[in-house]
Amino acid sequence: MTPTTRDQGTEALHHGEAQGGGATARSAGIPARSGVGVSLPLPSPGIWRFRSRFLADDRVSTAPAITMGEGDTPVVPLPRWGARHGLDRVYAKLDGANPTGSYKDRGMSILVSVARSLGASHLVEDSSGNAGAAAAAYAARAGMSCTVYAPAGAPAPKLRQIRAYGAELIAVPGPRSAVADAARNAGSVPGAYHVSHNDNPLFVVGNQSLGFELSETARALGFDGRPWHIVMPVGGGALFMGAATALLGSSTDQAGKWAGSGTVAIPRLHAAQTTHCAPIAEAFARGEPEPSTVIRRPTVCGGIEIERPQRGADILRAIAETGGSAVARDDADILRARDDLAMLEGIYAEPTSASALAALAHLAAAGTIGRDDLVFVIVTGSGLKDPGPA
Repeated sequence: MTPTTRDQGTEALHHGEAQGGGATARSAGIPARSGVGVSLPLPSPGIWRFRSRFLADDRVSTAPAITMGEGDTPVVPLPRWGARHGLDRVYAKLDGANPTGSYKDRGMSILVSVARSLGASHLVEDSSGNAGAAAAAYAARAGMSCTVYAPAGAPAPKLRQIRAYGAELIAVPGPRSAVADAARNAGSVPGAYHVSHNDNPLFVVGNQSLGFELSETARALGFDGRPWHIVMPVGGGALFMGAATALLGSSTDQAGKWAGSGTVAIPRLHAAQTTHCAPIAEAFARGEPEPSTVIRRPTVCGGIEIERPQRGADILRAIAETGGSAVARDDADILRARDDLAMLEGIYAEPTSASALAALAHLAAAGTIGRDDLVFVIVTGSGLKDPGPA
């Protein structure tokens, strides 16, 4: 995707590296699981097998991959959970099986690979936990240093994980926006690269792999033209927009138009939020093209606690283009969904991930998703990192 003016400052190195330009369809040889200066003679699993299909620029097609085999996460049927909610064809995509325990590894592998290829030696990230852990891990993998700014109240296991990779961790009191501001200031020094997963379009590029993988899975399951759906948690929207751009076949142009089509019929995309912070769901309910102004309340879903998502208009446009929806459920419903998933299917998800299960249950009850529809629900992170309240 060609960066917009807004993205330029967060995407460029602050010591003056030039931006790459133009979309590319050029493929490159991709050694599997290649680290810094290491190339193993294995098949090419994970997100880097899509290198030639990513909608990006030359930096992604040419950067040496910093990878730990992220992507190609398990897809498992949910027969007991589905039966409870009147759904016969529902599957969970377990992105908590990525190397650091969340989907954030998809985008971080791309971001860190490009940052290192441009000469960066230090990464700066702002995160409620999962993205910070991914930034710290991939920085260690690349031989780079890393500073992570995180909310003071972030889950302790996530903060311990960030420190385990050798990153400097700075806790910031106040709202999530204060954390982002602190990281932006720190990322403006020479040699630093502000990862900024909520702003940087390169993070979305890595998340296109989710859309490509789900298209492959739909075909493997014998997709027969009946409706299919993808339900996922949405805060800043990097995963949602990654899947959307892959499945719709094109990035947005400057006029905000969508074009193209995927190799499988385009699914309906559904955004899950918590009622404690639901700028997308409230805007969708009102038929508005921009995120609603909301007053954030404390929530168990720290990973989607984003009051002003910068990709909000794009998210709402993608929902409209695919005939999808945005659903907000309260924290009590989300925690029940977390517990049901664990007890019925043996899958332990963090509360943020469980928001997608709560949203799916609501969509099934409302008849928006039918019994025979094919449904993928994205479990974005492991409950081992953030179990939430008992």
